[in-house]
Amino acid sequence: MADGVALKPRLEPGQYRGRWSVPDESGTVHELDGDLDLTAGRPPTASLSGKVPLVREHRNGSTMAAFPQRFSHPVMTGALRNGPTVVLIDADVETWHHDQAFVSARAALVGPPRAPLDGPPTFNKITIQISGLDAYAGIGPIKAFSFPTEAQSFYDHPWQVQPNSDSKQTWSDPHATIAITWFSAIAQEFAFFRMAFSPVVTIELVEPLSLDGALDMWIEPLRRIISLATGRAEDITYLSLTRPGRDGRHDEFQVFGHKLDQVPFATRDNIVRKIKTAFRANTEDASPLHLLRAWQRLRAEHHPLLETYGASIVLPRQHPRSTYLLLVQALEGLYGYEHKMEQEKRVADHTVKRDEALAVLAEVANLPTSTLKFLRKYLMRRPPGGLDECFLEMFRSLPYNVSDELAATALVQRVKDKGERVVALPVALRTVRNDLSHGTKGYEDEDLFDVVQILDRVARAHMLRVLGCGAEAQDKAVRGDHR
Repeated sequence: MADGVALKPRLEPGQYRGRWSVPDESGTVHELDGDLDLTAGRPPTASLSGKVPLVREHRNGSTMAAFPQRFSHPVMTGALRNGPTVVLIDADVETWHHDQAFVSARAALVGPPRAPLDGPPTFNKITIQISGLDAYAGIGPIKAFSFPTEAQSFYDHPWQVQPNSDSKQTWSDPHATIAITWFSAIAQEFAFFRMAFSPVVTIELVEPLSLDGALDMWIEPLRRIISLATGRAEDITYLSLTRPGRDGRHDEFQVFGHKLDQVPFATRDNIVRKIKTAFRANTEDASPLHLLRAWQRLRAEHHPLLETYGASIVLPRQHPRSTYLLLVQALEGLYGYEHKMEQEKRVADHTVKRDEALAVLAEVANLPTSTLKFLRKYLMRRPPGGLDECFLEMFRSLPYNVSDELAATALVQRVKDKGERVVALPVALRTVRNDLSHGTKGYEDEDLFDVVQILDRVARAHMLRVLGCGAEAQDKAVRGDHR
């Protein structure tokens, strides 16, 4: 139990020797030796040696091959010297010499020895660990424990640990079952004893999915949901996919790829207590199954908040300028989505008034034809945007209104009208957006950052609202450190 981590991967990141089956254009498989490089959080690569499959040309009795040559294989398999089967997904083979090739793949699936493969694999079980999962779980694996407090009482008072059966939480619907459980491990020696626990989520599916399907429908949405809970960009620390194997067994494949660290963790109390979660899994409206189903539904609808703010939750922190524009776009898109009928009516009313005005000008004003053409072309066909109303609505519709916080920031205080007077909050926010979008004016990073921090809390709270979380979770999210 290295470093007290109970969850053990099949392979740790590193370099492994193996033998690879590489097909040529005709489908003939060539066996090559090579090293597989599995780096935490990075796509897998391999270097191969041997009789590399090549496309050759025959000219004037001679055989020639041009370099470099590149081939792509949806699936490429191999077996490592230490036993495991490896399946490379979307493998690109690049050759610069007749006996050497380099492979880069999107993902590597590391499974049991001689695991059968009859095509692109599909899976009916996902096992995943994400940083912050223990805080989101809300219920720990230990209910109570006792131990002697004085050295001399060791012989009279046993060490005792009582497990918490409530820490195994399960949710089901007709198509999937999700559970939060805890891997446990004990390290014991002649004069040393330790217990450790690692949280995991398992997702069992009625209909199997490919790797891409599992990532799109379950894995990445779960990472974003836990990030919403913690207010941090969380990482996938372990991932495996399981499918039925031979003789009633199950073949479990550990997954290596981009943003898949494969470095599991064990829960530490001092770390969990520092995470202020907006909601936890044991809350009725915030269970992983409830939120994942809501996420999948919003994704199918192309919900604007999901495709802007939802997509950015786990990305590295961007410059305050770009983050400000993204957050304003996210809130504006959400407002437009939820007020679509009102906006359509505004456009219809505007169109009627526009047509009436042009008709009057043409009949009464006796304007030159060129002027009328100019007016028809450039007179706004849609009413002015309602960004000011959007800001007000987005702020006042949450359990906690951030307007006073925003109004007190240096950025808002410095935005003035032509009379050098401080303008209203929504006008200031709109002015900054327009200046940044059109490149007409810049602002200090620190000033933008202060406002971005507040707007991020607003977007996070609304994301929880559209996912179906209640007022308590929204309140915690929008208050942030102010709760």
